[in-house]
Amino acid sequence: MLRRSLRARLVGATLSTVALALAGLVGLVVLRSGQTLSEQAQEVSRWSESQLSGRLRSDAKLAASRLQMQREDVERRFATLARRWDVSKAVFSGNTVAASELMRPALALADIDGVIAFDRNLRALTADRVDADLLAANAGLKSTPLAAALRGMMDRNDPERSTGFVQTLRWDAGLARALAAEESGSVVDVLGQPLFDDFGEVIGALVGYRVLRAREPTLEAFASLSGRDVLIFSGPLLLSSAGAEIPGAALGEASGAGLHPVTGSGKVARCIPLAQGLRLCAAAPLSELEQLAGKVVGIGEESSRSLLRTLGAAAGFTLCLVALVLLLLSGRITRPLVRITQTVAEVARGNWHVAVPEVGRQDEVGDIARAVVVLEHSLAERDQLRGDVFRQNEILTEREGQLKEQNSRFDAALNNMSQGLCLFGPHGRLKVSNAQFLRIYAIPPGALDGDPTQGEVRRLAGLAEAETDTRGRTETATLADGRCVEITVEPMADGGWVETHEDVTASVLAQARITHLATHDAVTGLPNRVLLAERLAEAVSEHARGGRAVAAICLDLDDFKSVNDTLGHPAGDELLRQVGRRLAASSPPGSTVARLGGDEFAVVLPGSDLPGSSLPDEALRLAQEALRQLKRPFLIADQLVSAEASLGIAVSGAQDPRDIDDGDHLLRRADLALYVAKAEGGRRVRVFEPDMEERQHQRRWLERELKLAIETGQIALHYQPLFDLATNAVTGFEALARWTHPERGPISPGEFVPVAEATGLIDALGLTVLRTACADAMTWPGTLRVAVNISPLQFRKGDLDRVVEQVLRATRLPSQRLELEITESVILSQDRATHAMLTQLRRLGVRFSMDDFGTGYSSLSSLNSFRFDKIKLDQSFVRNLTERDESAAIVHVVAELGRILKITTTAEGVETADQLARLRASGFSEVQGFLLSRPIPAAGVAEFLRGRSGLTAAA
Repeated sequence: MLRRSLRARLVGATLSTVALALAGLVGLVVLRSGQTLSEQAQEVSRWSESQLSGRLRSDAKLAASRLQMQREDVERRFATLARRWDVSKAVFSGNTVAASELMRPALALADIDGVIAFDRNLRALTADRVDADLLAANAGLKSTPLAAALRGMMDRNDPERSTGFVQTLRWDAGLARALAAEESGSVVDVLGQPLFDDFGEVIGALVGYRVLRAREPTLEAFASLSGRDVLIFSGPLLLSSAGAEIPGAALGEASGAGLHPVTGSGKVARCIPLAQGLRLCAAAPLSELEQLAGKVVGIGEESSRSLLRTLGAAAGFTLCLVALVLLLLSGRITRPLVRITQTVAEVARGNWHVAVPEVGRQDEVGDIARAVVVLEHSLAERDQLRGDVFRQNEILTEREGQLKEQNSRFDAALNNMSQGLCLFGPHGRLKVSNAQFLRIYAIPPGALDGDPTQGEVRRLAGLAEAETDTRGRTETATLADGRCVEITVEPMADGGWVETHEDVTASVLAQARITHLATHDAVTGLPNRVLLAERLAEAVSEHARGGRAVAAICLDLDDFKSVNDTLGHPAGDELLRQVGRRLAASSPPGSTVARLGGDEFAVVLPGSDLPGSSLPDEALRLAQEALRQLKRPFLIADQLVSAEASLGIAVSGAQDPRDIDDGDHLLRRADLALYVAKAEGGRRVRVFEPDMEERQHQRRWLERELKLAIETGQIALHYQPLFDLATNAVTGFEALARWTHPERGPISPGEFVPVAEATGLIDALGLTVLRTACADAMTWPGTLRVAVNISPLQFRKGDLDRVVEQVLRATRLPSQRLELEITESVILSQDRATHAMLTQLRRLGVRFSMDDFGTGYSSLSSLNSFRFDKIKLDQSFVRNLTERDESAAIVHVVAELGRILKITTTAEGVETADQLARLRASGFSEVQGFLLSRPIPAAGVAEFLRGRSGLTAAA
């Protein structure tokens, strides 16, 4: 009965406790899951609004670009109309009817509402309508800003550099009277172009206007393709709309993401500013925002339901497992207790010599059995001792009071210690412990009752078994939950000992954090340069002792700066972290991946111990695999970002088995191989070769000597003449830099110019060439021009326009005689500062020539985006002119393109008479080359002009 009752109560109580704990855990998870879903729904709503805002802003920018393209197209067509000779003739003929009949069809093609012509004195001459009130236009013009714009345009124009103006103005009665217009509207684009007579003099101006439509066709087409409504507002007033009809459209207050509700339409809009206080807005249905948020929240709800199902299954399995374990354990405890209970019953009946079972067990059951044995002996001696007990009772009662007071003081001191304490007797059993010890190891109260041994105490505390003799020593133990405890053992005179236990987790973690920060990169968590140097030194030291070889790989990201500039530094840091993870994932065990700083990484790769393995091949395979991994796009800030790289490899002893390098030397070799990879265009892998160091030394020598040559005036200029094919006369010279070293002799520009560009000496070299060429040109007769090549890197400082202006002022060379040769890469990559410099140089009167035409990717688009005075055909086409029909066709097309665009065409590299004849037949404007003249030293230009000034003489 005792067995069944005790076992049932033990199993039932434990299972009930476990079931209640699991039910509480599941309930907490359900509650927390609901809170998380609510928070996620709010976050997703904000995210969805931000995403839609970004898309609508992009659509609004694209719509504004379409509107700007339409405006530029109207401007080009109007400029074409103004340059027609028959329009100028009709305007100044005095025949108003003929002029209006001529201009009206052209206005329809140019999408212009109307036009009016003025003379140099700003008097209205004619308009597109015969009945236009020209007298009212004369009177109204003075009250508008058009008068100043027209006068300034006519003062600065000439036939070769004809420029007009475009103004966006508010439409009012005064402006309509000045333009002799009948249209109504709110905003108008006013275009002005000069009119020239047969002698190239400005004799008047043509002014056109186009009023903003209530439904612009360009925006209608954009709305149809993109599915967005496009609205243009002036304050609260709707000026133009495209897409769905929205009667009485008005914008509400902007949200945190910049979205405005469109009243009465169930839509939201994102706006960007235009000229004259206008705003262009892209609108989308509000349901698009709700659908995006609903999809993401649905995914979160399904994930939570799956988690709850898994948690319920795990709780059921845990409950079954606990029940099984309890049944097994209760059987081992209750059966011995039943037998001992029967023995105690016999002793109680007076049978003091019955055998007691389970005396040899080393647990609580054994302690009970041994206590029963003691009880048998005690009962025999009870009567003898009873008298002594009564006599000592009074003494014990008195001492008990004293002992209670001492124990209370001892307990107060013991349980308020900051350290856990255990006192063990000579036989290794626990005598005293305090509350702090129980708290440190989360031991339940009462678990240490019964004088447990040191081993039992350690098992309850979750500590490993103590060593044979730990007395007088200090050790640090790490618990299962990660905490660190410092244990100090001090012996006592009676053979026992005292243990103090102190939780030192905070100090250990702080020390580990300090050590980690000193040896790891804060952004990526990878080893830094310090830890890399230590591991590289260890690997090279092992190599020196006859162990495995070592390979070092240096990696540098290409165009990483553009990620920081376009997406911000947080996005750049995230890209570095993802790159580090991909490198670590593709590296073999035992290797070290480190970040050296910026966008530079390094990998240390020890050689394999397996037979037949080759470390150089393994390092090359790893580098190529890393290159492939980095070519895969990265998802950064909701955008796909590419981050290709260049890699350099160096292997210890790769060139000579006796070549044992230190770590720094090996890393420098890998970095040198990386430099070579980047110099060859990047996005590739190069393995270190001994001649790389030689080339590096040679480059440093060349850099040092070039700087000295620029400072001491060793750079001289030679001039190659350019011949006009129509007149056979010399039209100018191209300045070519030449360097003769005092010891090495002539050094090719193809060798020292790239060094100047790579080291920043190109600015000083370019200034020297420009100043010398302009000064030499001042000694030439007539209006001969000098052409100077400008490197794209000279634009990066942002002061090229000021430098050219200062040189022209210092040398007194007319700006029209200076021609700057630039490549199309300057136009394709120009930013706002570069465009401003080119515009200022154009205003100075400097001519521009596109060098190496035909070798780029977008030469035609470059001609369209910037007005060049000359295009120079690359000499590769001239060289193949007589051998390949394709080259001949390209030469003919370029000549025809220059004739149509009224741009001078120059062919360089003419070396044979057949090439010269074909270029002349194709219609080229100018030629230069060794057939006609080699580059001439500055001192020989005057003699050349006196003796061989014509093409015939030169050829």
